Amino acid sequence: MNTRKHNEGDQESAKENIGGEIVIQQTGSTVYVDHTILVILSRPVPETDPDFENWRAANRLWRQFREEKVRLVTSGKETEMDIILWLNGQGCCITDTLRAMEAIREFESWGKVERDCIQQYKQLLVHYEELEFLPFSETDSKENAGSKEIGMLMNSAPDEPDPDRTTKDDIVLLHQCLAGLGSRYTEDRWRDLKRTDYELNWQILESVLRERGLEPLSTGISGQRNRRLFGLLNRAVGLSKKSCGRLPMPDGHIDFVINTVVEKYGHAQRERGIHHILHCVRHGVNLFSTTDRLLVDGFARCKPLLEKHLGLARLDLELVNPSVLARWLLTGSRPGSA
Repeated sequence: MNTRKHNEGDQESAKENIGGEIVIQQTGSTVYVDHTILVILSRPVPETDPDFENWRAANRLWRQFREEKVRLVTSGKETEMDIILWLNGQGCCITDTLRAMEAIREFESWGKVERDCIQQYKQLLVHYEELEFLPFSETDSKENAGSKEIGMLMNSAPDEPDPDRTTKDDIVLLHQCLAGLGSRYTEDRWRDLKRTDYELNWQILESVLRERGLEPLSTGISGQRNRRLFGLLNRAVGLSKKSCGRLPMPDGHIDFVINTVVEKYGHAQRERGIHHILHCVRHGVNLFSTTDRLLVDGFARCKPLLEKHLGLARLDLELVNPSVLARWLLTGSRPGSA
């Protein structure tokens, strides 16, 4: 864990031209980042990718951070959970960042994950450990308890459903997978509580997807939902092994397992983002950079309502993507200002 102290004081910035590239000489700006910045930093992004400008800006920002010209902070606890949830959405199950590398290697041994993806997962953890962690207190926990109310204020537009949210169709599909475990798992495999059997669990999911007329894709954008379902299924099988000693499981227990797993791992990312907003408010950080467009747009739309809800005359906080943040650091003009 990074143990550098958090310092709120901002200092003057200057510009320097090195090798034809303008580099920001910023020695005091404090920027809060979430896991989405780590995700985009940890993968190669070609110029034709819509995320290229954010990727390039995030890399420049990270260089400035390593040179101690800008301070990047986060909530270690919240961002760790975000990383766990994000990896779960890729199908990879980790319980905490302390044994995450070991868990990723176990996932890699399955043999169906592209090497570039595995490298991204590992690099993501390296970047996480570099960040400066803000202190977490009981007050933070109380504030987070009220985040559902804030979430209602920041609901995304009806025509922009959150792709991370677990749907009724997802639950029906997971139920079908768990109902068929008895015909797939031997007694020895079922008693193995330590290992996630990625190969067998994927065979189960693949079979159910085909039965329902769905392509069992696991890569690219088209495989996004299946990877997310695979992560939920892996968690559900793990919990089932620990809570039910013999197969098949009764329907009532299957419902319990699915509800438990979805409650913990099926959150929409926007709901998680609200926790980070509250950390910024508590610690007086006025810049929060993320690539989560729904969160940025929701915050901009609902900022007056948030000010009222939090009892603030003015909420001194801007949510911006890395490209906008880089322009501000370069020009000294705050995002959103005229």
